[in-house]
Amino acid sequence: MTTLRVDRDRLWGSLMELKEIGAYQDEATGLQGVRRLALTDADAEARRRCVEWMLEAGLEVRVDRIGNVYATRPGTDRSLPCVLMGSHIDTVATGGAFDGTLGVLGG
Repeated sequence: MTTLRVDRDRLWGSLMELKEIGAYQDEATGLQGVRRLALTDADAEARRRCVEWMLEAGLEVRVDRIGNVYATRPGTDRSLPCVLMGSHIDTVATGGAFDGTLGVLGG
């Protein structure tokens, strides 16, 4: 069995890069967060960046008409069942740095 390894530095760097897309600071409270609401320019920019990373990693990428991103990494033994994971790149209105993206990048 192959041992799964996560490049923590690359994962952290990617999370921090995506955190900047849609970053905001509330003027009244000073609280910081990420606002990448679905179908906004910030959401589209973050999806484009994730697609770039997926292609660089050798994944097969498809984007449907409304922007859902599907990435596939075919296995070496097609007789085995596939593994499926899902998450989101957009955020809620007052999301944090890891809202959705940790599942996408760490999946």
